[in-house]
Amino acid sequence: MRSRDDGGSRNGQVERVLQILRDLTRSTGVERTELAERYGACERTIRRDLEALQAIGLPVVEERDGKRKRWRIAYHDHLERLGKLLDASHYLALRMAMGQAAALSNDSSTFAALEDLSDKVEQVLGKGERERLRAIERCFLSLERAAYRTSAPDVLWPLVTAISEGRLCQVSYQSAADAPPGKRFVVLPLRLFVHSGAPYLLCSSKRHGTILTLNLNRLRALETLEERGEPPAGFDPERWAGAAFGIFGGGPTETFRLRFAPGIAPFIREREWHPTQALRELEGGAVELSFTCARSYEVSAFVASWHSHVEVLEPESLREEMRELGEWLASTYGKPRAARAGAKTAAGKRGRRRADARSR
Repeated sequence: MRSRDDGGSRNGQVERVLQILRDLTRSTGVERTELAERYGACERTIRRDLEALQAIGLPVVEERDGKRKRWRIAYHDHLERLGKLLDASHYLALRMAMGQAAALSNDSSTFAALEDLSDKVEQVLGKGERERLRAIERCFLSLERAAYRTSAPDVLWPLVTAISEGRLCQVSYQSAADAPPGKRFVVLPLRLFVHSGAPYLLCSSKRHGTILTLNLNRLRALETLEERGEPPAGFDPERWAGAAFGIFGGGPTETFRLRFAPGIAPFIREREWHPTQALRELEGGAVELSFTCARSYEVSAFVASWHSHVEVLEPESLREEMRELGEWLASTYGKPRAARAGAKTAAGKRGRRRADARSR
């Protein structure tokens, strides 16, 4: 049997040290004799416990309070030193990071860690700076309105671990086109990124034989497997990103040439629309924008968003797509709504008369 000086069993020692650690966090500290009486151990054992906490780097200090000596954890001393390294600009950077992290959902562990850090920065900077911090937050207005109805699951750190260790993951994924409960398949996570307020996973899939882009808001479950995998031969994330106009890369690339009217040309000149872009000035103030990327609906939507201010010069397939869109617009909006409704009503009456004639 262990003596009282041994401090009890190993489990008892661990429990005692954890309880002592809790006591040390009190701002007034605690006497060693008080700890010995509270946990039924001699002062020599308590001293060894305190020294063990100091040995692992905790700021456990002994302070004299009159004739008594009290022990406490000097977190406030560390916070004071940290406060000398921080100012409002660091808080601003943190709040901007939290704005980006909101794409991972406000109830994720990542966002919770940022909020906890934000609270600690406020604590370090003190009461005098807090109103200034509030003024910084009031400078920003969020216009992110197109949020997904379902939040991204809290899988950021499992995915980071899987990517860093090259581990395969089994995912349950509910795409917008799939009927519930979606599909289950194995992927090798490659990269994480945020685009237009949504988090995405870039991964490879043997089942699909390609690089996939998965929206984490549509991820229903993720399980990290013991099996490891290798990225596809020649995979280069920077090259993949350069081949995408937005988030959809992979597949053969095409060169797009777009002519923008003089009135809209200044808006085209001031932006970089794609890493491969080239601008050519045309007669009369127009400008030609060319770039090379994978074909996707994102390019079509970009062109259509400029209405009559843009003409597709190449490729012919996109010209044909815009021609079909124009025909649909003309047929849908070419007549006033009342005229279209009247035409439909007349057509319906003619159809009913023919049906009545056949029934007779």
